[in-house]
This record gives sequence, C-alpha cells and structure tokens, in this order.
Amino acid sequence: MEIVGSIIISIMQSILFYGKSIGISLILFEIILNSVILFILHRKNKVKNKNGLLLLIPIVLLSSTFAIFANKTFYLANICIILILNLLMYAILINKKGYFKNYLHNTLELVQNTFKGYREGIYLTQNEVKYYASGSNKIEKANVKKIAKSSLIVILILTVVLILLISADSVFASLFSGITRLFGHINIIGTFSFLFRLAIIIAVYVLSLSFILKLQKNKEVEQKQTTVTNSKDSFTIKLLLITLNIVYLIFCYIQLQSLFARIQVFESYDYASYARSGFFQLMFVSLINFVIILVSNKYNEKIIKRLSTLLVVFTTIIAISSMYRMHMYEMEYGLTYLRIFVYFILITEILSFIPIIIYIYNRKFDVIKWCFVICISMYCIANYMNIEEIIVNKNLNRTTDREIDYAYIYRISSEDSYNVLKERLEKENISQDERADILSIILKLANNAENLSWQESNISKNKFLMEDIDAQELSSELERARYEALYDEYKDY
Repeated sequence: MEIVGSIIISIMQSILFYGKSIGISLILFEIILNSVILFILHRKNKVKNKNGLLLLIPIVLLSSTFAIFANKTFYLANICIILILNLLMYAILINKKGYFKNYLHNTLELVQNTFKGYREGIYLTQNEVKYYASGSNKIEKANVKKIAKSSLIVILILTVVLILLISADSVFASLFSGITRLFGHINIIGTFSFLFRLAIIIAVYVLSLSFILKLQKNKEVEQKQTTVTNSKDSFTIKLLLITLNIVYLIFCYIQLQSLFARIQVFESYDYASYARSGFFQLMFVSLINFVIILVSNKYNEKIIKRLSTLLVVFTTIIAISSMYRMHMYEMEYGLTYLRIFVYFILITEILSFIPIIIYIYNRKFDVIKWCFVICISMYCIANYMNIEEIIVNKNLNRTTDREIDYAYIYRISSEDSYNVLKERLEKENISQDERADILSIILKLANNAENLSWQESNISKNKFLMEDIDAQELSSELERARYEALYDEYKDY
C-alpha cells in the first residue's frame, strides 16, 4: 500500500510540474498527495487527532492562488508555507491532542527522520520486488544473480567481437549501418532531460515512502504544561516590567503629541525614514515583549500579570502609531508592496495581542496555537486581496501633486492589474505621457503572454489571453502616443 501510494505521488508530481509553470497543477497535486496519505493512515488506524484536518483549509486556499492570480510576489513563500502546513497537519493527525509547541517539535522530528531513514524505503522496495519476483516466477535469489552475471559477460564479449568484425569487413559493417544512424539521431539534451526527470521521480518516490513509513512509526511527544514558579527571583521580572512600562509611557506620549496632535517634533524629519524606522523598531520591541510576557507568566503574582497587561497595551499603542505614520507617508507617496505589508504585519500583531492577554490570566491557554491561527489567516487574506491590483488602482487614482511612479507600476504589473490599467487608459482626461506609460505596461504583458498547458492553467492569464491583444498594433499606438506627448511638450517653443 505504501509503495503504490509513493509511486502515484512521484509520477503525478512529474506529470504536473516537470517543465511547467505552476498553475492549477498545485491544487491537483495537493488533492492527490493528501488523498493518498490520508487513505493509508486511515487504513492503518494512525489518525489520533482529526483537528489536524483543519489545516486543509489554508492548504487548499494557498494552493488555489496559483490557479487564480498571475502575480508571483507570494510564489516562493506560498510553496514553502504549503509544505510546512502539510507537514504540520500530519504531525497533528498522528498525535493526541496537546499543546501546539509539541506539534512543532514533532514536525521537526518527522522531517529529520524522513531524510535520515530514506534507506528504509529502499530496502522495503527491494524486498517487495524480490518477494513478487520469486513468488510469480519461482526464481531463487541465487539463480537471479547467476543469470544477471552470465548476461553481463555475454553482452561485454559480444560487443567486443562485433566491433572487431565491423572494422574488418565493410559488407558485414553495412548490416549494422541502421543502428549507427539510430545512435547518430539520438537527442543528447533530450536524453539527459529524461534521465534527470527519472532521477527526480525516484527521489520523490523514496522520500514519499520514507515519510509515509515514519508517519506510522511516530513516537508520542510528552505533553508539557507551563510550570508555575514562586521564586524570589520575580523581583528581576517586576523591575524589568516597571522600567519598560515607564519607557513605553514616555514613548507613547511623544507619539500621541507628534502624530495625533500634529506637533512637529523635528522640523527636518523625513516621513519615509520615520515610518520605516518605526515599523522595524516595533518588530524588535514586540519580539522582546512577547518573550518577556512568556517568561514573566511563570510567576503566579497579580502585580506581574497587571504589568504584563500594561506592556501589551503600550505595545498596541505603538503599533497603531506606526500604522498612522505609514498612512501619512502612503497618502503622499503612494502604495508599494513594502508599505502594504507593513499594514498587514502591524494588524496581525495587534490581533495577536488578544490571545496573549488571555494567556496572561490563563496559563493553560495555548497561546502559540492561536497566534499561529491568526498569522496564517492574515496570510491567506493577503493572498486573496489581489494586492497588486490594489496598489496599481490606489496609485493611479490618488489625489496628490506628486507624479505617479509608473516605473514601479511597470515593474510589478502582471495580468492581475490589466483591467485597472485598461479602465485608466479609457479615461479622457489622461495626458499623452500617461497614456504612453500605460500602453508600455500593457505591451509588456502582451509580449510576455504565451499559451498555457492544462497544468499551467490560470484564471488571470486566461482572461488576458482572451483579450487577443495585437502586440504589433499596440506597439504602433505606443509610438503615436510618445510622439504626441513629445509634440505637446515642445509645441509652445
């Protein structure tokens, strides 16, 4: 059963992915992969915690983005996260209910054991092949070795004799001219490509089989709960929390004064560096605060709980002020991927403070699990928001005296933002310069467009192909727009 499942997985990955861009192929592979492994685990009664199946939701959502959106911003990140989610899902399925940190530990061990124990899959395959061969043909192991050895000797001697005879007689050599021509027409690149593809299939088969075998031999990780400490060392934690809260109080006061009250603290302060420095500062501060809260929560004292809560409140205020700084900068200079990611990360942090607050007053609460749920939910939302279209639309339609950064739009644009560009192009009040910029972006998309195989099927790309844009005609229109823009610039001279 394990061998057949691994063969199906290895062959399907080759059919769906080899030499192809990822499209609908990823969601199809996920369906096949998880169906095979879940079927085996179910038949072997290895499923102990069905809550792990909930991770199929983000797995399916993230896998489907490759068949929906053309932009590749999340391309590599999604592949890595989908792989991690798959591994984590099976680590949860084969273990009893417990703390999320134990599942993470089990996932790491599962990966490590899969690579370390790959020989187990090879040995199992060899034994199965020998068993069926001896069972069906009644060939003993000694006879198999004897036949293989004899065949090899005969082939070597026959090859040497034929080479000598061919060189000795031209008439005899003509009998083998067809074979010579056959070897002359062999595609070396194609041969190496086939061998490389075969090597990948074998590697995937071995790793898949090893992974399935290790799932069935999983050892339960001891479920450890947070211990309560009533040590005199809590004085250090109290002093640290009091000091940090005083510092954050002063910092938050400055934020409220300089941002919300619009008091200019530094006359020459650049908003770009202000927004970004605030963001990265917050990341580091939040990490420190998170660790401090986890450590301080080991001490069962009310004063520590209250100080920890106050720490969360101040960190939330810092997050909101950082978002406000970024909003001011974005309104002036427009949206970019970096700026919109700042919003997402800050919102994610603020939401993560909810389970942290609960954890402060309830040590049995699985804070890591709920922080993970929030993070993966926000990441899925970011994937389905079509961020590229939001950025392009926001930058094209914002009201500001600054020029639109068409160089950036050109760099990030894909088929996902085609409709926004098309709508902007159809407006009557745009300048010839802007018209030329938009046409150059659409021309880039048209030149890069290509017919897709069924494995590469993608909704955005298919819709763009259905527009049937003539690149040559579009190029001529672009040249006219550039000429008219140049004429408008110098007509008054």
